[in-house]
Amino acid sequence: MKFFFKITLILSIFLIFFTPKFNAQTNTISLTVSIEGEIPLEPNGSIIVLEKGIYKISSKKADNNQVGVINLNPAITLRKSSNQNVFDINTSGNAIVKASNKNGKITKGDYVTSSEIPGVAVKSSNSEFVIGIASEDFDAEKGNLRVSVDPRFSMLGGSTGGNLLNVVRQSSQSFFLAPIDSLRYVLAAIVAIASFLFGFSIFGKITGSGIQALARNPLARSSIQLNIIVEFILNIGIIVFGIVVSYFILTL
Repeated sequence: MKFFFKITLILSIFLIFFTPKFNAQTNTISLTVSIEGEIPLEPNGSIIVLEKGIYKISSKKADNNQVGVINLNPAITLRKSSNQNVFDINTSGNAIVKASNKNGKITKGDYVTSSEIPGVAVKSSNSEFVIGIASEDFDAEKGNLRVSVDPRFSMLGGSTGGNLLNVVRQSSQSFFLAPIDSLRYVLAAIVAIASFLFGFSIFGKITGSGIQALARNPLARSSIQLNIIVEFILNIGIIVFGIVVSYFILTL
């Protein structure tokens, strides 16, 4: 168990300090794709998802397969087809996104995600897959919002157990994650689980040995109890550290 915990910790530190970082504010990445299904009359800014190799307009809340937004006026395009279903989509960088205040007012810096409204983004309020971060305030039933596009899983408030389950579920269901992103989500789950198992296993052993020590030497009751309390605090620290490391892995 100790060896396993050390390995996951080393991998975590490696990812935190050596994973290449890209500034979504300035680096725009575009793809030219053929979109299937119904397309809005005004497609610009519509959120696109990739499901089983098929690009289409989003229509689910916090869809795991969000990949970008339609951009009718990209700085550079590789589009040569006259097919009306072929569009350029921004997968990273600044873009205009269709938005709604259906899930609450959007404030600059909020995460936004897909909704049941085809192609439209709403405020994200849970740990879920998002399309990016709002670059301005927005409070209208419908309109356009400037967003720093960065499709990924966002870990917001909520219970640790719920967040951990979301990490595993999102990483297993999303088809567009780069290998390093998939590794990041899986590793975050492994680190969190390992810290829990390591902390509780060590505490269980210490508690057992402490009870045996009390039985052998009742006069040392106070010092033995103090030692158990100190070890308990240290193990809680290990668990919290594992959760913090997992959080930083996810938010790189």
